[in-house]
Amino acid sequence: MNFEIFNPQQGAPDPSKALEMFPQLVSFYHALGNTPLKEVPGPAGGARILAKMESTNPFGSVKDRTAFGMFCDAVNRHDFNQGPLKLLDASGGNMGRALAMLGNLCDIPVHLVIPDSSPDTLVNTLREANAELTLVDKQHFLLGMIARAQEIKRQDPSWMLLAQHLNLANVAVHQHQTGQEILRQLAGAKAGGWVASVGTGGTLSGVYAALVSENPSLKVQGTTPKEMPFATFSPPDGRGKYAGAGGMGFGFRQPFITRMTREEVPFCHVGLEEALSAMYEFYQLTGIRIGGSSAANWKSAYQLARSLGPDERVITMFADAGSDSDREKGEVFYSRLGPVHA
Repeated sequence: MNFEIFNPQQGAPDPSKALEMFPQLVSFYHALGNTPLKEVPGPAGGARILAKMESTNPFGSVKDRTAFGMFCDAVNRHDFNQGPLKLLDASGGNMGRALAMLGNLCDIPVHLVIPDSSPDTLVNTLREANAELTLVDKQHFLLGMIARAQEIKRQDPSWMLLAQHLNLANVAVHQHQTGQEILRQLAGAKAGGWVASVGTGGTLSGVYAALVSENPSLKVQGTTPKEMPFATFSPPDGRGKYAGAGGMGFGFRQPFITRMTREEVPFCHVGLEEALSAMYEFYQLTGIRIGGSSAANWKSAYQLARSLGPDERVITMFADAGSDSDREKGEVFYSRLGPVHA
């Protein structure tokens, strides 16, 4: 299995060619990004917590940004004289949904490798968007999905493997777009801390690169599932964990994280029940729907905010709105685990 990162970027991928070839993307493009940066409940006496609310993107998540960036980069790199563009990647969640929707919009074939534990709602959405699906045993998690996608590419080179875990367009989108949006929204104020979950690591590393340029003393903290944490030496498994994040297993580390800073990134470990409980709690406090990774990030940001003064700001990522069924499960866990905001 190849874990070499590729495709260095000087900035976010240029969308001009994609918009010219596929004018049906224009409305999507104009609705993408510029999401709210909203203050959310934080610890008394600690730093303020500001969350980037990504559920307002056209398909409902932060992965709309990365999917579109990698889509544009693929269009820019592909030689259409040699045949049609066909996109392949491993994704069990929001990235797969966004890629499938973009492919369907532009009549471009999309092949997704997903875990066999994917919920029926996601599988049905992907199939309705005409995506071709290959299912991998959930016990193999990310490593198994990535390996299977690379095998498909070797067997049929006509597929363009986007490889979101290795493609530097992923990082560039967040450094030059998401991160720059946050800096504009801060209007001259500095971020004292930055917190995000690690799935590919593109969001954590990309936004970090933007924010640290304005504050070299920026504190960075990752969020990772307790059941399968970043850099774990345990083998991949099928245990439940909050969506959109997780270690690879066997000590493998997401490459974007290993290259983002000279120092080890500290991590806050959040279990599935904690994340669902925080989803429920946050909705009760604010009336705003957030997903499991967002709730885990809120809990992680809360931890970091406690260590900083009231004049500081901790920025975090709320990737999507999550599901009402997960919030309902969270109510049960909340009665046992108690509040984050206390």
